[in-house]
Amino acid sequence: MTNSQPENLETRVTTIEEQLEQVLESLDLIATIQRGIRIEVRNTSQTSARLERTVRQLAEISARTQAVVVRNQEELEQYRADIRQNQENIHRILAYLENPHRGDTMPN
Repeated sequence: MTNSQPENLETRVTTIEEQLEQVLESLDLIATIQRGIRIEVRNTSQTSARLERTVRQLAEISARTQAVVVRNQEELEQYRADIRQNQENIHRILAYLENPHRGDTMPN
């Protein structure tokens, strides 16, 4: 019986060592995965920050563009009003030139 106990003990120690090696390999794998995840999280955070800056810039560009569009629309309306006024003046002048004796003065 004394001979079987050391063999049994040796077998148990060997089994425990193998299990510990497996655990260490698993821990190494987990550590590697965690490093990869940290890197991905950092990259994602940086990408998100860049995206937020880009969205802010686009919003600013959009606001400036909208202001320009509004200003151009106002100017266009003023040009149209000026054109209508000029057309009316041209029609009055043409009417006067066609019949100069109808009135004493040229219309404004």
